[in-house]
Amino acid sequence: MTTQPSPIPPGPRVIPCLVVRDGAAALDFYARAFGAEEILRLHEPDGRLAHAELSLFGGQIYLSSEYPSLGFLGPTPERISHTLTVHVEDVDAVAARAVAAGARLERPIEVEFYGARSARLTDPFGHRWNIQTQVEEVSAAELQRRMDALCARST
Repeated sequence: MTTQPSPIPPGPRVIPCLVVRDGAAALDFYARAFGAEEILRLHEPDGRLAHAELSLFGGQIYLSSEYPSLGFLGPTPERISHTLTVHVEDVDAVAARAVAAGARLERPIEVEFYGARSARLTDPFGHRWNIQTQVEEVSAAELQRRMDALCARST
């Protein structure tokens, strides 16, 4: 006798899936850089990563190798369509660990107008990460004022 499953499984309801060229290398990188723990790994007979599930920073991501015939392609240096934002206790330590594992720091770590000390990294597979530690609570009105000032300086 089987039981009827819940239509929504336990856990997060929105889970990003990262597509990469080399799934095994990506699993290794995310473990070294971010302390990711592998939950599940499914592979093709040729060894290509079909699907993996990782736990990291209290959340979850899925990972897959590229499947060009299905339109599943990883980012390229000319085309990064997303940023994964992660809130951590110590942005400097997490960024240093990621860089040591092979990520590239895109710009110096600094406090941004929205009140977080932020590191923007690109991992070896082309995915952008915004790692941040909140250092100041900023109201919506103050955020808008700061955004307006930032835009005025840019023109």
